[in-house]
Amino acid sequence: MRMARAWSAVACAAALLAVMPLRAADAVRGGGYVVYYSAVAAADIPSSVAASHQLPRTANAVVVDISVMQGPDAARGTPVAARVAGHATTLLGKPLPLHFREVRDAGGMIYYLATLRVTRPDTLRFALRVTPVGAAPIEVDFSHDFP
Repeated sequence: MRMARAWSAVACAAALLAVMPLRAADAVRGGGYVVYYSAVAAADIPSSVAASHQLPRTANAVVVDISVMQGPDAARGTPVAARVAGHATTLLGKPLPLHFREVRDAGGMIYYLATLRVTRPDTLRFALRVTPVGAAPIEVDFSHDFP
């Protein structure tokens, strides 16, 4: 059951992010948890996935996706609820607030999604604080280019 749920989580994340599969470089580990993160141009998300998650598909929108697993990795972990807060900063230093919403799928996976508008091309730096329920916060910092 746990393995099926993990594969369901990976399949959902892959569909949501189109061509951005989960990789070790897209994760931060801390306190027995793994935080998976990604940012993708909304226009690259398949229309059926965007519609089912109420995501915009415009050229100037970006979607940030966060999921938290308790355990060593997605294949052997358990999805957990968390509080996700943070912001992005443009290459010129303009702060962009992020407002995450929780999405739970039928397979038990929990995602936190945020959308923001950007002027492309730009490089965004993300600074997030992910706090699994009952655990210490995990800092997640990453950058992504949007040509």
